[in-house]
This record gives sequence, C-alpha cells and structure tokens, in this order.
Amino acid sequence: MTSSAPSPSRPPRAAAPTLDAILGACCALGSGGAAGGAERSRYLAQLVQIAVLCVLCLTVLFGLFFLGCYLLLKAGSLGGQAGPERSGAKELEVGMGT
Repeated sequence: MTSSAPSPSRPPRAAAPTLDAILGACCALGSGGAAGGAERSRYLAQLVQIAVLCVLCLTVLFGLFFLGCYLLLKAGSLGGQAGPERSGAKELEVGMGT
C-alpha cells in the first residue's frame, strides 16, 4: 500500500545542484563585478601589507630580546672570568693569629 503522493511529514526534495551551477556561483562570488574586483584586490593588498608589517615587527622584537639576553649572559660571564675577589681582611686575620 504505497502511494505515489509525498507524505505530509517530509518536505519534497530539492533537485541536486549541478557542477556547472556550483562553479557559476563560486565564480560570480569571486569576481563581484568590475568595481567589486578592484575593491577586493585593494582590500587583499592591504591585508598582505598588514601581515608583512606584523611579521617584521615580531622579528625585530624577538631580535632585540635575544640580543639583550645574549649581552646579559655575556656580561655575567665576563664577571666570572675576572677571578675571585681578594679581600685583605682574611690575610690580616691569618697574620694576626701568630
């Protein structure tokens, strides 16, 4: 007892879009017309410039940070190479003990 009429609980299926329809929609969105294409190109160029500037700023900041760390480590190791500090107080205590 099957009927050919669609059941009221399910909506009728829409036809599946064809490949040409999908590609046409994508190309229409991408082009956006003559004025839209130039505006989109300008927007993308600005985004690229911002991204490049951010990368360059981060590179400079990290370079300064690591250079500062290197100089601090070098300054600390130079202090260690000078040798132990001599104090005359210990020598005097040894001499006065006799």
